[in-house]
Amino acid sequence: MTYRSILTLVDGSSRAEHCGRVAAGLAERFGARLTGAFPRPAPPVSAWDQPLDWGLTPSIPPPLSAEVLAAHERRSDARGEDARMAFEAAAAKAGCRSDWLVISGESAAGALRLMRRTDLAVLPSGRLPTVGPVGASAVDLVLDSGGPALLLPDRPGATLPGRRILVAWNGSREAARALRDAWPFLTIAESVRVVLVRPAEAEEPDALLQRHFEDHGRAVELVVVREPDAGGADALRAEAEAMGADLIVMGLYGRSRLRETILGGVSRSLLDAGIPLFAAH
Repeated sequence: MTYRSILTLVDGSSRAEHCGRVAAGLAERFGARLTGAFPRPAPPVSAWDQPLDWGLTPSIPPPLSAEVLAAHERRSDARGEDARMAFEAAAAKAGCRSDWLVISGESAAGALRLMRRTDLAVLPSGRLPTVGPVGASAVDLVLDSGGPALLLPDRPGATLPGRRILVAWNGSREAARALRDAWPFLTIAESVRVVLVRPAEAEEPDALLQRHFEDHGRAVELVVVREPDAGGADALRAEAEAMGADLIVMGLYGRSRLRETILGGVSRSLLDAGIPLFAAH
């Protein structure tokens, strides 16, 4: 198994350019086709959306003028052209096959459509401001897309992620999905450490999980961390720092129907750890 198609969303920002460079490097590593997509910002709904001082808030929004709409189109064109040039430069430097697309940013539908037809998406870990009327969280896109994504912190790494991988394992459906989706990374990594965070009274290391890796010819180190709380976000971060992990593989899971609290505590903590996160749901 390998990745044959990789997607990155490029909006002209420096963090999106970083994602483009990483995505291009991974496309070269895996022999994949790279697609860069620019989510074209939706036009403002009313004049209230413009950064102007209207004084007292009127009861009816001031109408949008043709000049305002034309200015929005010019800004979007310039932003898209900057994004395209940065993406194509990254793809040319990596020597990978590439395509460029412009999609509507009025909703997340266009981004999700692409993600559901791609093996791997490479995204910044925070909010994508040009996807949807108020921006979209990269995590929301992963949760809704049905596929894996590599979420990158704002701080660029010196090398491509995937040399030293920590797998966060709790036996859940989400963890199993992430493990399977990350297999192309796992097969070529220099070292893999699988960390199981368990209460003090839990059983011993997972023999079936160990055998699963052995059957695939992948040597791994299984580490069981005993914690009173089986969540263990701090323990996972400590293990990642101890091994010098440059990639964490884990499943995203929900504890609430509310989107703003959909991530469990471990998922949310590791997103803030400053280490690239391979995530699946």
